[in-house]
Amino acid sequence: MQQRREQLLDELRRAEQARDLLRELEQNLSEEKGPELAPHVRRLEQLAQSLPEAHIVRLVIESALGPSEVGNVSRARSTIEGEISRLQGALRYKAR
Repeated sequence: MQQRREQLLDELRRAEQARDLLRELEQNLSEEKGPELAPHVRRLEQLAQSLPEAHIVRLVIESALGPSEVGNVSRARSTIEGEISRLQGALRYKAR
């Protein structure tokens, strides 16, 4: 049970990291800060590559990094926020 909790915490940490990076990328896209996008994109790519191929967070990040439009990134961030809520709920349920 402790191992599953640690796994959920790790997934939650990565999802929160992805959300934060997507939020920064979304802001930079909306402000049209071209040169400042590269570091955010690289960090998102590294995070995605650290996850298994079929992991939901990886799939969402990869979909956001297609043609970078604010709408794509915004939808990806929203999806990640849903995953964060799911993980938080699972952790609360497991804590009982």
